[in-house]
Amino acid sequence: MSLRRRTPLRHLLAAAAAVLAVTACNSLDSTTPEVIPIEQQVWNASLQVTVSQFTRLTSGVYFLDSLAGTGATLSGTPTVEVLYSGYLPDGTKFDATTGTATRCFALSGLIGGWQVGMQGMKVGGKRRLLIPPDYGYGASGNGGIPGNSNLLFNITLVRTGCTP
Repeated sequence: MSLRRRTPLRHLLAAAAAVLAVTACNSLDSTTPEVIPIEQQVWNASLQVTVSQFTRLTSGVYFLDSLAGTGATLSGTPTVEVLYSGYLPDGTKFDATTGTATRCFALSGLIGGWQVGMQGMKVGGKRRLLIPPDYGYGASGNGGIPGNSNLLFNITLVRTGCTP
């Protein structure tokens, strides 16, 4: 009789061990890449990124004005009309406006990196943003953007106050 009582306990322990082993293996096989700090990220040479030329904000977003605008200064979260292109560190372009066709966005609906990185930008200005995952698409990524990706955006602020 004591043998029968031990057998279910052995099965229960074996099942628990199997669950723990599978869970441990799954956490080791994670396909989400590690977060690489912006200053340690290797950027494809075609992107011409030299992090030391950028200004780091307290958020960890970096910006570089390649052309200072002469129009109104952006503040808050208005709507913005922009030309832009977005790149992964390996040089893959994942999104962009086409030619001179601008896009209008409510800044409050965009990733955090745009919201903090565009502040102080002037209409007519061109700015480059280096955005860490916490201010981009996070650990889950988005479409063709892998999780925990650092991002580069080249943005031209055409005007504020557009209608999305």
